[in-house]
Amino acid sequence: MRPIAVPLSPVPPRDEVAIRVADALADAVAQGPGAALRTARRLTDEELRLGLDFVSTVLEVASGSARAMAAVLAERTGSGVH
Repeated sequence: MRPIAVPLSPVPPRDEVAIRVADALADAVAQGPGAALRTARRLTDEELRLGLDFVSTVLEVASGSARAMAAVLAERTGSGVH
């Protein structure tokens, strides 16, 4: 039988916290803006910062991806719009 793994630090890694924050807010947004605001108010300052960093990165990737897809679609349809 294997021993139970005990984490060395009680604090989860930063990425884990950021994803947890974004996930909680995504669930709350589905219930409306008031629920999202209530959820955000329950977060610590550090959780808010990490969540904002994560969402900023996601938006940056989404923006770059959208530009690339639009450029390829324009190439394929021959419109030449970039």
